[in-house]
Amino acid sequence: MQKFYFQFKIIIICVIFAVIFCNKVPDRQGLKIVSLSPAMTEILFALGADDNLVGVTTYCDYPAQAKKIYKVGDFSHPSIERIVGLKPNLVIVNLPEQRRIKRNLDKLKINTFVSSPKSLSDIYKEIAEIGRIVNRERLADSLVEYMQTNIQRVPCERIKRVYIELSPRPIVTIGRGTFLNELLELVGAKNIFADLNKDYPVVPQEEVIRRNPEVIILLHPEDIKNRMGWRKVAAIENAKVYSDLNQDYLMRAGPRLVQGFKELKEIIRE
Repeated sequence: MQKFYFQFKIIIICVIFAVIFCNKVPDRQGLKIVSLSPAMTEILFALGADDNLVGVTTYCDYPAQAKKIYKVGDFSHPSIERIVGLKPNLVIVNLPEQRRIKRNLDKLKINTFVSSPKSLSDIYKEIAEIGRIVNRERLADSLVEYMQTNIQRVPCERIKRVYIELSPRPIVTIGRGTFLNELLELVGAKNIFADLNKDYPVVPQEEVIRRNPEVIILLHPEDIKNRMGWRKVAAIENAKVYSDLNQDYLMRAGPRLVQGFKELKEIIRE
């Protein structure tokens, strides 16, 4: 009888382990992600977890395979109906831009992953966390190591004053609490609006002129050289205005920041 009970216990334990194992694997393999963040979409591809992507925004255009994934709308106004229709286990949202979307998803009890990096450290932490979620911890660690190795402080003889313009109307630049400001510091430059606490402040053009940047980087296609009063700005006088950078390299908090950092180094060294 004791032998029977012993065998019975063994069978029960095996069944329990089998149930646990069988439940875990389908959950992981069946993970369906909707990414509303172009940077996070790139990260998921870099981690080899693109098979888990069932929906992205129209802005999620890199790598090329991302263009083939079902589109739920643009970055600012994705369709809740399309997202819900995909029955995702997880939706990646970018704050603060998509705060309204997150509130709606919370009401529907749909799990969300919030991406809102302000520093390089935040970016690395988010990569590690999403790597854990998609069971790609080692690849995530390798990706972080690659970025950390290639994004390091550059020795410089003199700090140059730099102005970055994201939008011409209204004039939007970067403040202190952004990873782009951090990248400038690492290449030996000083953001002329680093004293502003707002991440992406709107500034008057008179203030740009007054602060007189030595280098201007435009992340939009408009020519600024003929703006009233700007001809005396040092960057324009010395032909140090750059508008041919790939803005995705600098604005997307993902692996291609390495290329953006390299371009910044080349500009500051000139």
